[in-house]
Amino acid sequence: MYWDDLAYFVCLVEKQTLTACAEAMNVQHSTVARRIDHLEQTLGVNLFDRLGKRYALTIEGERLYHQAVTVKNEIAIFQRMAIDQNALQGTVVVSAPPVWANEVLIPALADCRQQFPDIVVSLSGDVSMSNLHQREADIAIRTRRPSQEDLVIRTLGSSTYRFYAHKDYLKDTVPEQWQLIEFQANARVLTWSQALIKQHAYTIAFSTNDLYMACHATRQKIGFALLPDFLARQYPKLVALDPINRETVTDLETHSSADNYAAAEPLQLEQSDTPLPIPLAQSYPLYLVMHPDVRRSARVRAVADWLIDCSNRLEGFA
Repeated sequence: MYWDDLAYFVCLVEKQTLTACAEAMNVQHSTVARRIDHLEQTLGVNLFDRLGKRYALTIEGERLYHQAVTVKNEIAIFQRMAIDQNALQGTVVVSAPPVWANEVLIPALADCRQQFPDIVVSLSGDVSMSNLHQREADIAIRTRRPSQEDLVIRTLGSSTYRFYAHKDYLKDTVPEQWQLIEFQANARVLTWSQALIKQHAYTIAFSTNDLYMACHATRQKIGFALLPDFLARQYPKLVALDPINRETVTDLETHSSADNYAAAEPLQLEQSDTPLPIPLAQSYPLYLVMHPDVRRSARVRAVADWLIDCSNRLEGFA
């Protein structure tokens, strides 16, 4: 049996048609058909039912598919280790939230290139959970701790969020008319905003699922928003505020106190009719995550160490 036949088998299961599989494998569709026929003949098993152009797994094929995925991944690991196990060269794929990627990693890329000129960092600005088991990324930066126990997880630090507004917005708008810019993409931040709206009668001026848009709208004096310190502090005209007492905050350290605002979980609005205390600042951890197999690669370890150093040097990130 040719090991490559398994790759065609797995791809055809996922793509379901010869044409789609051929495009993914960069071959002719006749090649896919030939490799699948060869695999079935070698195994003596009918893997697919041909339903027009669509290939549907048989019961026997379903049983073998998951094992084929495992074998395919193990072969990929073997090839990776054989080629450049101890070499500080090649590509390392890093998946990170877009704002963190733009504000933290890209400004530090020159330093990375100077330290490791033969390593290419392939950066994916992604808020979704890249599948490390399927090698969609070598390293992932997560805002939530993954639940898979077999992953290597390290806490990079924590990012503090607080309410920010433009100085001119606060000067030109009476506190009773302040409005909130809603950030939808982060469930914890969104629930925090909703608690403020529910308990203190705020209205929404603008809503977005993009943190950059929320920050830009704040700079354009549309309203006030929950923003991470490392982003807001780049703009001197953005100031922290207390929307509960409708005043600016002068002592950021006090309002970042772990004693006052230790809870970093979403506020559960529906659990009680009693108004819950709304924090003025909360710190959320950020995690560096790797599959244990890729940690053995020298270049992946080097990039992981560089990411940790970037976090340690970032203002507004502890």
